[in-house]
Amino acid sequence: MVCLKFRLVKFYTLLVVIGALLLARLVYLQLMEGPKLAVEGLNSRIQEIAVEVTRGEILDRKGNALTNTSQYYLIAVFPSQITNIDETIAFLGKYESEDVAKLRAAIIDGRPFKLKVGVDALTAQKINARKMPGVIAIVERVRYGYSSLGSHVVGYINSSDNRGVSGIEYLYDDVLRGSQPTYLAAMVDAGQQIIPGLGYKKLRLDVGQEPSNVVLTIDGRTQRICEQVMDKYIEKGAVIVLQPATGEILAMASRPNFDANDIGDYLGRGSSPLLNRAIAAYQPGSVFKLVVAAAAMEEKIVKPDDEFFDRGYIEIGGLRFKGWDYDKGGRGLISFREALAYSSNPVFIEVGQKLGADKLIAYARRLGFGEKTELNFVGEVAGNLPASGDIYAGDLANLSIGQGSLEVTPLQIACLVATIANDGIKVSPHIVSRITTSEGSTIKYFPPVTGVRVLSHQTDSQLRGMMTAVTQIGTGQAAYVENGGSAGKTGTAETGRFNAGGKGVNHAWFAGYYPLDNPQLVVVVFVEDGMSGADIAAPIFHEIVTRLISSDAPGQ
Repeated sequence: MVCLKFRLVKFYTLLVVIGALLLARLVYLQLMEGPKLAVEGLNSRIQEIAVEVTRGEILDRKGNALTNTSQYYLIAVFPSQITNIDETIAFLGKYESEDVAKLRAAIIDGRPFKLKVGVDALTAQKINARKMPGVIAIVERVRYGYSSLGSHVVGYINSSDNRGVSGIEYLYDDVLRGSQPTYLAAMVDAGQQIIPGLGYKKLRLDVGQEPSNVVLTIDGRTQRICEQVMDKYIEKGAVIVLQPATGEILAMASRPNFDANDIGDYLGRGSSPLLNRAIAAYQPGSVFKLVVAAAAMEEKIVKPDDEFFDRGYIEIGGLRFKGWDYDKGGRGLISFREALAYSSNPVFIEVGQKLGADKLIAYARRLGFGEKTELNFVGEVAGNLPASGDIYAGDLANLSIGQGSLEVTPLQIACLVATIANDGIKVSPHIVSRITTSEGSTIKYFPPVTGVRVLSHQTDSQLRGMMTAVTQIGTGQAAYVENGGSAGKTGTAETGRFNAGGKGVNHAWFAGYYPLDNPQLVVVVFVEDGMSGADIAAPIFHEIVTRLISSDAPGQ
């Protein structure tokens, strides 16, 4: 009897243990594996097409979406539901110029696909009224709307896998993308036929994390003004606006522009519309004279009032280097301040020779040239700052006027001017302010980094006075802004190419700040093949700044 009771106890204990294990397994499957199993279960009963980009928003500093996400209609095709291929192809041919052979091959392949995006509402209504088996038009949220801003900053995605390819879309892909698929599904039975009463459904399974938003330092109004002005005057080039005290980028625009919804249309174009010219490298021309002036004054080699004789040219190592205004004759006796204002090549070559290659390269590197900025954008380059050991007298002459092998990016030039406008304190540029939830709660904040002094207060004050002379009496007068004043430097960089008329093709630059007292804006205008910094880039700077200050200050 005792033996029987003992066996019963063991039996019941075993049942309890087995029951507990089964319960634990059930809890695990429900709570931990539930979403995954739900997807796997649905996969055998649905035919799906990814129809909507499920990503967080990219917002400007005021919370406005830069992508301007819009709603359109798309035509979706489910081949397994088609009853007559020829009839379907003839029907679809009214709305899509797709090659008939390709369309037939896609249907025979059997996998659901999107035929066309951007269908208007009336067309969608007609398609659905026809009730063609396997064909349906539905509303889709398109990531990039008609009036999207900052295309090169925002970047674009690969719609097939919802992954960022460039710009902020790429840099913060893991934050923006989340992991919640949205698709159009045909609910089918075991025979792959539409289940009556269910038909086509839009499904979004709650699997994984919610996408987050990325808030930029970009000011939408500032960005829009820059792009509007560029569309008037700049076929190829870049404009950057930033706050010198914080390094916050208020606008970054590049031209030619592109539509992120149709990337394939821009691949291989000779004008390189996908290239972000704000972070691409070019010869700076006379804008680089700011570096020469800063280095020479910091080393006590020259002062603003020191006088030089500009005869219109200078000979170095048996080579004659001419001033840009050589045909008009030399300017004669001028001060170093006037040499910057008039952009005298002979004077700056002479100063560069006194300074020497080692010191000039060292100061250029200290001011941010020869290396990428902290933005870490895809496609950003370091430019080219030659090694001082490879620079001989003639090379140094070219370097002193921003020519030769020297290459810089518009963003690096913006950082240089920001340093000067910020009393010689160099602040790293940044473009991302914070990451937030879809409801707007801050997840992570990116404060501006404390700057470091790279120029003395005395040198910087002298340099700012010289830049003011550029806009008041020199080559940059077209950039002067009456209300508050502006300062800067023109640049006309030779490319070594010639136009059909045999005239040399030059890049045009103007880099400056506004206002003169307590500068709030640094604006860099770069016009590829723009010919003249004074005639082309300086007036564009003036128009941008004038429009920006016409109402409330940007970024506030």
